[in-house]
Amino acid sequence: MRRTILFLLCLPLLLMACGEEEPLPTVAPAISQTDDGLAPPVVSEDPIVLPTETAAPPTPEAPLAAKVNGEPLFLAAFEVELARYQQAQAELGNPAGGEDYGRIVLDALIEQLLIRQAAAAQGVVITDAMIDQELADLQAVAGGADNFTAWLDTNRYSEEEFRTAVSDGLIQEQMVTAVTADVPFSVEQVHARYIQVDDLNLANTLLAQIQNGDDFATLAQLHSLDRITGENGGDLGFFAAGTLLVPEVDAAAFALTEPGQVSEVIMAVNREGNPVYYIVQLIERDQERPLDDGVRSILLQQAFETWLDELWQSANIERLVDVGSGS
Repeated sequence: MRRTILFLLCLPLLLMACGEEEPLPTVAPAISQTDDGLAPPVVSEDPIVLPTETAAPPTPEAPLAAKVNGEPLFLAAFEVELARYQQAQAELGNPAGGEDYGRIVLDALIEQLLIRQAAAAQGVVITDAMIDQELADLQAVAGGADNFTAWLDTNRYSEEEFRTAVSDGLIQEQMVTAVTADVPFSVEQVHARYIQVDDLNLANTLLAQIQNGDDFATLAQLHSLDRITGENGGDLGFFAAGTLLVPEVDAAAFALTEPGQVSEVIMAVNREGNPVYYIVQLIERDQERPLDDGVRSILLQQAFETWLDELWQSANIERLVDVGSGS
C-alpha cells in the first residue's frame, strides 16, 4: 500500500511560489525522479495533503472515518480534506476521480494521527507561541496578511484549521529530527561501474570478454543500454549501500571485495516486468566517505520511512468509511 507522507515543512516553499500581488497556489509541484542510477532525494509523486481538523470538534456521537489506536478520526475532517485534495487535483489538471483520492487522503490523515500519537508518547509539546511564530513567518513570506488570508480562503482553511495543520507540521519536524538523529554524515561507499543489457546471451558474452582481459569501460561504452553512464564507461561514481535504484546492482557492488573484481551476470526486472542483465565492476572502496547532501537525504528518508512503517505495523486501525476508487 502506497501512502502519502505529509511534509508540512514544505509550506514556506509553497508560499514563496507566489508574488506579493498574486493569490497563493493550492499545492506545490511534485518533484520527478532522476535518471542517474541513484534514488532521488526526498520526493513524492502525489501533491501534499495538508491534515486538518474541523473548526469545531465534533461531538463523540459524530460519524467516524477511522479509529487509530482507539482515537477517532472524524468523518467531517476526512470530507473537508478530501474536498481540498480534489480541488488541488483539479488545479493540476487531473481528471475528477482519476485516482483513488479517498484512500490517499484517508491514509494521509491516519499517518498524521500516528505521528501525533508517537510524538505525544515521547513528550513532544507544540506551544501556541511556536505556532504563532510559524504563522508570522508564513505570512511574511506570503507578502502580507491579506495575501495570506486569500490563500487560506482559496484552500478552504479556517484560521483554526490551519493552526492545526501548522502544529502537525511542527510535530513532524521534531519527529523527523529525533528519528533521523543517528543517520551518519560519513559511511562506507563503493565506486563501481556497470553494464546494462537486455539479452542474456550478450551479457554472458560480455562477461567472458571481460574475464579474458577486454576493457570493462570500453565494453560499457559500446553495449550498455544506460547511455547516461555508458558514455562514461558505465561509471556509477561513489554510492552508499541502499541508494541505487536497482537493489540487485547495489548488493552486487558491495559484495565485491577487491578493486577490479567483476560480478557474475545479475538479473533484475524493470518497471515493465522485463528481465534486464547487469555486470558490475568494483573500482575502489572508501570505508568512511562523507555523504553528499543528496545521498544523505536518501538515507534520512529511508530512516523516517522505516520508522513510519513500524508505526503502521504496530497500530490498531479501523477504517470506517468506503474509500473505493474515484472517491
